[in-house]
Amino acid sequence: MSNDAEIWFKDENNVPYGVKHLRNMPMVVAKDFNIAVAAGEVSGHMGVNKYGRNIQIQNGITADIWDGGHHLASGGDSLIWLAPTAARIHQLASSDANDTILGDGARTVRISGLPDWDTAEISETIEMNGTTDVPTTNAYVIIHRMEVTTWGDTPPNVGTIKATADTDGTVTARIRAGQGQTQMAIYGIPSIQTAYLGRLYGNYNKGGGSTGVADCDLCVNTRPDEEITGFVTKHTFGFVGAGTSARSIQFWIPKIFVGPTIMKVQIRSGTNSTDMTAGFDLMVVDN
Repeated sequence: MSNDAEIWFKDENNVPYGVKHLRNMPMVVAKDFNIAVAAGEVSGHMGVNKYGRNIQIQNGITADIWDGGHHLASGGDSLIWLAPTAARIHQLASSDANDTILGDGARTVRISGLPDWDTAEISETIEMNGTTDVPTTNAYVIIHRMEVTTWGDTPPNVGTIKATADTDGTVTARIRAGQGQTQMAIYGIPSIQTAYLGRLYGNYNKGGGSTGVADCDLCVNTRPDEEITGFVTKHTFGFVGAGTSARSIQFWIPKIFVGPTIMKVQIRSGTNSTDMTAGFDLMVVDN
């Protein structure tokens, strides 16, 4: 049965900007652009939701928001995350022998990152061998995500799983015990893509008591192909509170970052034992 219909035209933020009236036609509903991207229906576009957590930062300490960045006395690896100095094979190993291909914990782990600064993200799956190193097939200039994909009777991972770069010895990615995935607010963009930042957020967690303070910075390195430690602050937001507080910053006009670029969130704590989560939402588009 035919009816009068309207076609609404919407931009990528789902805001209508026009309508066409049709007679004797079935109604057509416009599909949300972001949903279409997430479904893989928009060529050359990829949605990225990057999030991280640092479970302990002490007063006066600056640290990146990643799984290994918590205070060193409580088992962290490095307060400031470092990329390898060049494309490196990485060794995957757990702190627990149960994380092995036939064990009770993590059996396989998927790694995602960039093989160089001119190539899009690639992934591979590693079969775990407990505390024994297993090399990646590919070399990486950055690993910005690891996820446990299969496990035994004690999911998802019993021990801490690390990806350590050959030659450099840097821990490029880390999965804390029991988490199943990296929690690192760090992301690499190759030269063939551009990232559009739509949202930046943070959650400040403090277990009551006196008022605490912390500042978070969005930091960007636009020359990771030349050097890996030079980061510029692109946005700062702060927290003051005696408990838990959250901030979400929406960019009506997205911030644009052309690859090659490393993006990360960093905290400067003014209080002991700060627990901080933070992240950002990107639309990554092929150039």
